[in-house]
Amino acid sequence: MILFFISRLFFYIYNFGLFSDIGLWELIKIFIIGIRFDLSVICYFNLLFILIHLIPLGSIIALRPVQLFLKLYFVIVNGILVFGNLVDSIYFHFVQKRSTFDIFKFIFVSDDVPTLLPGFIVDYWFVGIIWLIIIALAWIAYPKLNKQKLDKIAPVYKKQKKGVHLAYKLLIMIVLLGLWLVGARGGIQLKPLSIIDASKHVSVGKMPLVLNTIFTVMTTFGHEELIEKIYFPKNQTEKIYPVSHKFNYHENEFNNKNIVVLLLESFSKEYIGSLNNYKGYTPFLDSLMQHSLVLENAFANGLRSIDALPAIVTGIPALMDDPFITSVYNTNLTKSLVMILKEKGYYSAYFHGGTNGTMNFDGFAGYAGFDDYYGRFEYNNDDDYDGYWGIYDEPFLQYMAYKLNSFNQPFFAFEFTLSSHYPYGIPEKHKGKFTEGTLKIHKVIRYADYALQQFFKAAKKMPWYNNTLFIIAADHPAQSEISTNVDDIEDEGQVLNQHLMSYYKNSSGRYAIPIIFFSPGDNSLKGKYSLTVQQTDIFPTILDYLNYDEAFIAFGTSIFKDSAQRVAIQYVNGLYQLTSGKYCLLFNGDISTSLYNNAEDPQHKQNLIKTEVVIADSLEITFKAFLQQYLTRMVNNKLEVDK
Repeated sequence: MILFFISRLFFYIYNFGLFSDIGLWELIKIFIIGIRFDLSVICYFNLLFILIHLIPLGSIIALRPVQLFLKLYFVIVNGILVFGNLVDSIYFHFVQKRSTFDIFKFIFVSDDVPTLLPGFIVDYWFVGIIWLIIIALAWIAYPKLNKQKLDKIAPVYKKQKKGVHLAYKLLIMIVLLGLWLVGARGGIQLKPLSIIDASKHVSVGKMPLVLNTIFTVMTTFGHEELIEKIYFPKNQTEKIYPVSHKFNYHENEFNNKNIVVLLLESFSKEYIGSLNNYKGYTPFLDSLMQHSLVLENAFANGLRSIDALPAIVTGIPALMDDPFITSVYNTNLTKSLVMILKEKGYYSAYFHGGTNGTMNFDGFAGYAGFDDYYGRFEYNNDDDYDGYWGIYDEPFLQYMAYKLNSFNQPFFAFEFTLSSHYPYGIPEKHKGKFTEGTLKIHKVIRYADYALQQFFKAAKKMPWYNNTLFIIAADHPAQSEISTNVDDIEDEGQVLNQHLMSYYKNSSGRYAIPIIFFSPGDNSLKGKYSLTVQQTDIFPTILDYLNYDEAFIAFGTSIFKDSAQRVAIQYVNGLYQLTSGKYCLLFNGDISTSLYNNAEDPQHKQNLIKTEVVIADSLEITFKAFLQQYLTRMVNNKLEVDK
């Protein structure tokens, strides 16, 4: 228990900026609640250790080989558990969620891990040192038991008859095994302890501090299959939240503009100056937004890059622990945006400067129907390789611009940047050009913004430029600003106000991203759109803009249809979230647990679930219809329009 306390304390200290609003007494409460989750893990993984001590073995247990085995078992097993918690404390800083079992797919399947691991070890060397110190202390503190100590206890039993003695020990064993079962289950409640139980004690933003990584990994093992939920009759769900779309256009009105999606790695909304009334780190994007349709309240559907691709290209969010790409549903039949545009004569290409195979992006490109994939190998010049992820953004975006010039129009191109990511590297020729911010990622955000500027400079000279719709969005947010002492910052305009700092840390704001639509010469795509938007809305919005008139399935709605439900939905660690306007609703699959007002309560301190009943009920109805559609169609492979 002490080992787990230390690992939770490390998690809190390292990620203090995300939990800085927690007072001392609340922190103590969280640590106490966390004991229940720690105990469950400890009981499961130390079962063999416990059994050997409970089975009546007499003096055998005091033998040196047995004691050495028990000591090694205890230190090694619990050392691995603590190591997992320590390492995930670092990873959490990037993704802002406790890891689940799908992390092993990333570790063992991704080609990036061997490349990135040496850099992680060097940058976060202190984690290994702390872990070794903990292991050493555990080894030293482990109590010794030998035959002499056992003989001192033995007289208590010698007074009893052998049969009575054995019965007594068996009774003790049964009682203690019963206590083990209670500890492993997390209590005597009907169902074993689950991730969602943490939300009963704290707000969703503080759940990661209550949980521990081993628990979230352990409890998501084997939970890959979804279970249908029936809240309403089938025909009613489509009326409440339609996912089958058909716009009223005629075939001869189809607008065959080129489509270019630029997906920006780790671009949080909070980094964009014009979206936050401060200087920010994206001067080019800020300038481009003056000529674009800016979606002011846009949200990612997930916190992983691998979640953004299906959301945008197929209109399917990942409302489960597994990413859609690697889930058991990745063979479901879908009709992606790529396939729809191909029927209209579009050529399609996927661009990503990463090493081919990274994150299964090339596999998804094939699944979605892209004609060609252009990655690091196709770029074929490792002089521009960053040594970790792939080709730096600036040269790769230039490569893409000129590659597009060789395509027949109309075309659909999807590009996913990579430089705005750990380990925050910048090409040697630009060293010193991009100043540091208050976070390490700010410098590479500046570089990625510059790379984007150079891309548009090149694209403007191309014959396809004026006939193109550009969609610029982020895959997910990244690290959030911590409370900053303005006196330490030379440029006071470079600091977010405290209200926004709190908002970007709450469960809704941590998904906030930029999304803009830009088409040269199209004055209809200018200004600001203030309603709630999610990544899955991009798919139907593109088709609506192109005057597409056939039916398709997407778990989003076109922004040009103001009468549609405007929501953003996510799933993390067993809890569903719906954001609509200024409200954020949390739902556990059966009932709504929390309702917060993001505008008036950015720290999510006041749960309105019992006071704003009408709003909560309305949002819950929308969400239930959405979830029922999602689960039914995923489980039954109904992601295409019925023929």
